[in-house]
Amino acid sequence: MAKASEVLNYLLPNGGWTIQGEDFSTIVYDDGVTAVSKFAFDAAFSVVDELNAEKLATAQANKAALLERLGITADEAALLLS
Repeated sequence: MAKASEVLNYLLPNGGWTIQGEDFSTIVYDDGVTAVSKFAFDAAFSVVDELNAEKLATAQANKAALLERLGITADEAALLLS
């Protein structure tokens, strides 16, 4: 599950905020004006979860393709890197 900071990075990619833990009510905006609604904040969790899942799937596919090109298994690659 996405973290609140990931959601805020998605909604406000240029920063300008701080948050304590995962609590929406602790968000402080640096300019004192910019605000994300609770509805938008909550809705963005599923979007960020999907983006993270896509990123993970792409990374796993890239890793599998590289291992295939090298002709080795993941266990063999781990042995090389240890």
